[in-house]
Amino acid sequence: MINKILTTPESAFANLKDYPFKANYMDLGGVKMHYLDEGDKNNKTIFLLHGQPTWSYLYRHMIPILVEEGYRVIAPDLIGFGKSDKPVDSEAHTYAAHVKWMSTFVQKLGVKHAAAFMQDWGGMIGLRVLANNPDWLDRLVVANTALAEVKGPQKWIMPRMMKLLKTMSGKPTVEQFAQKINYGNWVAYLSHSPKLEIGKLIQLLTTKNLSKAEMDAYDAPFPSEEYYAGPRKMADIVASDLDAVYSDWQKLKKWDKPVLTLFSDKDPFLADQGYDKLFQTNFSGATGQPHITVTDAAHFLQEDQFTELATRIIHWLDQTNYK
Repeated sequence: MINKILTTPESAFANLKDYPFKANYMDLGGVKMHYLDEGDKNNKTIFLLHGQPTWSYLYRHMIPILVEEGYRVIAPDLIGFGKSDKPVDSEAHTYAAHVKWMSTFVQKLGVKHAAAFMQDWGGMIGLRVLANNPDWLDRLVVANTALAEVKGPQKWIMPRMMKLLKTMSGKPTVEQFAQKINYGNWVAYLSHSPKLEIGKLIQLLTTKNLSKAEMDAYDAPFPSEEYYAGPRKMADIVASDLDAVYSDWQKLKKWDKPVLTLFSDKDPFLADQGYDKLFQTNFSGATGQPHITVTDAAHFLQEDQFTELATRIIHWLDQTNYK
């Protein structure tokens, strides 16, 4: 049972730049998830899943393009982020809990045979949801995300290595993170900084210049430290629930629908690390697909190349006869 839950006041989201969408909420059994649901509900559906520490605002430019093309677009906010409820206790934000919340959302929504674009934790969570709900999707696009496939001694080594990286980084400021962008500084900053400057973080992980209004929109869900449990904990649980993740990977390998990878070239965490190739080789549906590396795009490529992403998704769905 979650002891205390906060909801960011709606006033924090007043007059957001380029975000004219209607709010929808679903009760997931004690916590409410906010989601966007745009376009005709009779049309084919595309899910857009965000990661840490963003929210559905990240997709504000892609949504109108996809809707104009004739798709229904659903973009949820993870619990602890955006307009969704925010459990105050960091222990509520386990990897398993986030997978359960998203699974409940998908099951209650009842949409099957959809398409999805997953990035960052959107993939780490969404892929596990798909593993246990294979009829949810008929098309999958993954970008700048990963899923651990760890067994044997690595299950012991990997979490300890990541904890060591965090410890060695100390308590970096956002300026120090800017000077050396890596996992250790990322998790250490989010864990320890008295004030999280989310807008500045997003700017550091994009190639385009964000306006002050856009950076303010990324700060909006977290008006004070009480609201930080989600972003503080998410970076810290990357290497958790490894047995369940491994099991879900084995299920995913049997899922044979078309898969496209759209990783970016300037992601300081994942570029040139081979994570896109793991998806291309583990999914039979990825064979022969027009995978590309998106150029001039950092970790949050939805900001940097939203037109290219939306256009490539639309063309690929056409090519694979999704409509």
